[in-house]
Amino acid sequence: MIYDALLVLWDCSQTNAPQPVPHTYANEGDAEIYNRIYSIAKSHHKIQNFVLGTAFHSRKSQTAAGHKSYGLYGQALSEGISEVLQSYKKTLKEVEELIIGNPNYTLSLLYSYVEKFQGLFNTLNRIINVIKERRLMGCQILSLIHQYILNGNKMVHEAIVQIFCCINTVFINQLCTWLLYGELRDPYQEFFIYQMKKNDASDTFISTPSSTNTCDKSLVSTLQQTPLDCGYNLNPNMIPYFIPLSLAQEILFIGKTVILFGFDPKKIKKSNSFTVNRPMLTLQKIDADSRRFTIWEEKEAEFHEKLQKLKTLEEFEVHNLRSVVREIKECVTKHLWAVAVEEAQLLHELRLMKDFYLIGRGELFLELLRLTAPMLDKPTTRTSTRDMNHAFQLAARAVFLSNSADIEKFSFELPYVKPNISANSSVEDDSSTVADGWSSIILKYDFKWPLHLLFAPEVLARYNDMFRLLLRIKKTQHDLHALWKTYKQSTRFTMCQLHNKLMFLMDNLQHYLQADVLETNFSRLMEAVNKTNDFEKLKKAHATFLADILSQSFLTVTSGDNDSGDTLDSINNPVFCNIMELLKLCHSFCSMSEFVSDKEAESYYIRGYSDRFNKLVKQLMQLLVSLRDRPCGVYLARLLMRLDYNRWLSGEAQLTQSVTNMLRY
Repeated sequence: MIYDALLVLWDCSQTNAPQPVPHTYANEGDAEIYNRIYSIAKSHHKIQNFVLGTAFHSRKSQTAAGHKSYGLYGQALSEGISEVLQSYKKTLKEVEELIIGNPNYTLSLLYSYVEKFQGLFNTLNRIINVIKERRLMGCQILSLIHQYILNGNKMVHEAIVQIFCCINTVFINQLCTWLLYGELRDPYQEFFIYQMKKNDASDTFISTPSSTNTCDKSLVSTLQQTPLDCGYNLNPNMIPYFIPLSLAQEILFIGKTVILFGFDPKKIKKSNSFTVNRPMLTLQKIDADSRRFTIWEEKEAEFHEKLQKLKTLEEFEVHNLRSVVREIKECVTKHLWAVAVEEAQLLHELRLMKDFYLIGRGELFLELLRLTAPMLDKPTTRTSTRDMNHAFQLAARAVFLSNSADIEKFSFELPYVKPNISANSSVEDDSSTVADGWSSIILKYDFKWPLHLLFAPEVLARYNDMFRLLLRIKKTQHDLHALWKTYKQSTRFTMCQLHNKLMFLMDNLQHYLQADVLETNFSRLMEAVNKTNDFEKLKKAHATFLADILSQSFLTVTSGDNDSGDTLDSINNPVFCNIMELLKLCHSFCSMSEFVSDKEAESYYIRGYSDRFNKLVKQLMQLLVSLRDRPCGVYLARLLMRLDYNRWLSGEAQLTQSVTNMLRY
């Protein structure tokens, strides 16, 4: 009977067959001992079947047949279990030699040798059952094994650690290849980073008007999160539970950046035809050795050694992994900073953004407004984009900028939307109206590589929001000043007074935006750029700069008094809506001579405009005072003091107390 038990333990008999009944001549208690031995053998048989089903040859045959396999992690688990079972087989060999040498030994001796494996086999079978029931694979298996490491049974703990090290070897090798070389060796899609299909993401960098509401996240973080559209993304289901999402995102960023440096921007094949939504062209890869030397210099071997040390459980701790990843990221971002600042001339490009998107070149845009104002007042047509770019070239020539290479980087787009006019729609129907050029104009920017990491589509869309606001204010201010010659000798005091009020308001608003908002924040940005050599910090400084000017220009407003950073779009900002109404009022006042023929009608319109102006100014003052406790309140106080420095505007707006007094509380 003891030999039958040995055969069962060696998995040489049919373990799945019904359990045999012990012989009648067996000693008392041998039946119970045999049942326990048979239970251990059955557990071993289940483990052995799983090992055979996930081994190398089984994986190859399943892959060749087109069946789903457990992949490299399943094979590593199989190899780890096989190594653990070596101690079991060694124990069986020892007890077999004892039994052959002395046939008088009983089942109790055999059971005393194999009893210690009961807990190990039960734990391994639980792991196998969970893998089969949940259909786990890849990094999910790694997470599951990691959860079983803490165990009171020393044998089970050591066995699970040994198995984890086998699986962790596959994980670290994939991680090392991705971090250092930007290569994803994952034939079975088991890593927490996967390669997206071509239709999953677009690589276009053309700016469109912003329509996304960012109430659910901070505007700074939104602008800082620049996607590297190289075809890779995170698979949340595969991220091991002991790796934080922030660390996984850093790992993804490093690999994408290494891939980015694997292309030579000087060998781009430029397209002969220009399309509005042109994708980013495929770049030709440079030599791998020169790429590695350029990025890592002499640190590649050092980083590789640190990553290989993480294969052992003693070294594989989250803080150790994070420390190595941070070192690699620091090296990558420093090199990225050098490429962006020195080779791509980032400082010069930032000044260009200020000159064009933020209308730093005032003389250029004054000339452009003179040429294009009538066209922008009307709905866009099919030829509006061509006419706008032609006028832009003429304006650049007029201010002696036509020979500058920087002008070639910028172009305009006026999207044409066909009016939706049906037989049942009236002229007043909102669905049949088309936006004019002022609200739809887009300034496009052909930036240098790799500045697309900084000027993402969302960033350029926000710059265009700022550009449209500044352009309308510039145009309104110019129109009001052009009326000065008309009204300087007018005998109608009310008209001259209203004209002066409108000019005073627009001049101070323009000075606030250009001096207090743009110049101040741009100086801080350039100071931050000059102080750092880390591209991530540079990105954060730029995102903070853009978020600040948007907030201080009323294009966004925080939804609460706290610093949570939640934002609302400009369409929900009452201050922005109020300023738009004031701009419309100024436009109506400037074009009054076109539809007013006699003095009686002129007096009627002047009274209406004055009442409307007082109402809007009163509303504006109250709104600005209500925002004094917000983060932008310090800058708004400057605007308020300029508008009401002698409390005259408060009196004209019929406020109960002046703005100066309200700001004290």
